[in-house]
Amino acid sequence: MLKFSKAQQRGVTLVEMIIAIVIISIAAVALLQGLGQQTRNNVDPMIQSQAQMLARQYLAEVSTKSFFDPSGDPRLDPNLSEAEVNNAISDQSESSNANRALWNNLYEYDGYSSAIYELNGTTPVSGLSGYSVAIDIDISNGLALGTLSNSATCPPVIALIEVVVTDPRNQQTKLSGYRTAYWDPTDYFSGGC
Repeated sequence: MLKFSKAQQRGVTLVEMIIAIVIISIAAVALLQGLGQQTRNNVDPMIQSQAQMLARQYLAEVSTKSFFDPSGDPRLDPNLSEAEVNNAISDQSESSNANRALWNNLYEYDGYSSAIYELNGTTPVSGLSGYSVAIDIDISNGLALGTLSNSATCPPVIALIEVVVTDPRNQQTKLSGYRTAYWDPTDYFSGGC
């Protein structure tokens, strides 16, 4: 018959087992929370990259539009008055149409705020439902770019375009650019302006 002394017996008591389980559980929760945060952080650059791409796309779209409404372009009609030229710059007559392809000058975009739609303005872009865009066009007096500046006495020659894209996390990406009229009003109006 074998006899074991108390000193030779080895094992784990129930209390020791419960303490070990609690410690392992706490460590597992901390580890899983860290992995979850890491997963969310890995998605952030993709969302931000998409927002930047959308901002660049809208800035390019606005920048390609004419500075003047075609009905009042002083480069095409030298007989226009200063008031007609000013109206041609700040014209928003087409902006009520959802189809942005019909917008004929950059100021049509001033105050534009929408979810992401294709150029036709009625078809949402699939996969971008959590994004939105807001556009502001500034042609105010005092706006300057290098040696050019908008003055109170002449029609504007510079526009500041600001595009803000809001992503699904409600974070904003802002992109700005300038557009000039490629036209000198001081040569156009008799006696300058």
